[in-house]
Amino acid sequence: MNIPAIELTEHLRALPPGRALDLACGGGRHAVWLRDAGWSVTGVDQVVQPIDRVTVIRADLEAGEFAIEPGTWDLILCWLYWQENLLPSIEAGVRSGGVVALAGKLTGRFATSLDLYRRAFPDWEEIAAGEDGFKAFFIARKPGTRT
Repeated sequence: MNIPAIELTEHLRALPPGRALDLACGGGRHAVWLRDAGWSVTGVDQVVQPIDRVTVIRADLEAGEFAIEPGTWDLILCWLYWQENLLPSIEAGVRSGGVVALAGKLTGRFATSLDLYRRAFPDWEEIAAGEDGFKAFFIARKPGTRT
């Protein structure tokens, strides 16, 4: 299994654990890291393998087979997958004081940019963000107090 992205581990390790949703979780590298850090993790992807102590859901995000419940998650992670029409549901799905961690490739079918993330979450407190020539990433906290 691949190691988790350094941008995530560096900026999320200090967060208190809670409920995390890992969209387009792939092989589960981030879900496993979050689980091991004490989070209750749900991973969603079109093709999923069982991951010990992680709830995995097989769903095609592009086809709308998974609905993000509003106000449910302390963290929503969507790393190296871009689907612009998911952003409003991601925003609504994070509880007050919760965090999004998003990244997408800068080229290809699912290309995004840091500017697109910032426009989608304009009032959120930016924790970390950047572009490295391959991907744009954005980690931010929703206004309010986490309960």
